[in-house]
Amino acid sequence: MPPDSSDPLAQQLRQLRREYLRDSISRVEELRRLRSRLAQEGPVVLPDLRQAFHRLAGSGGSYGFPDVSARSRDGEHLVVNLQSAGTNPSAADMASLDQAIESVAGAFADAARTFDSSLGS
Repeated sequence: MPPDSSDPLAQQLRQLRREYLRDSISRVEELRRLRSRLAQEGPVVLPDLRQAFHRLAGSGGSYGFPDVSARSRDGEHLVVNLQSAGTNPSAADMASLDQAIESVAGAFADAARTFDSSLGS
């Protein structure tokens, strides 16, 4: 069923969801910047990277984008495992992080397409 355009609350929620998706570019860029820092600075960056994934895992669900949440949670778990290892991430670990970040980016892109099509855009 299409959203009720006469419901002010529904309109506000759609606007918030639209803004969240628009901001997704900067959110994914933050993950990429942290990943780049990890390559340069080592494990000291892992807590920040975990927190960035964690925030997206929570906010994705809150805004009604469960795939963003699920993929972000996968990234968070990957970082937690790297933290538990207590060593510098290997090349394979870095490739897995790259894949996790691109998976989040893909989830945002899919969410944006679905959101736009649900509005008839």
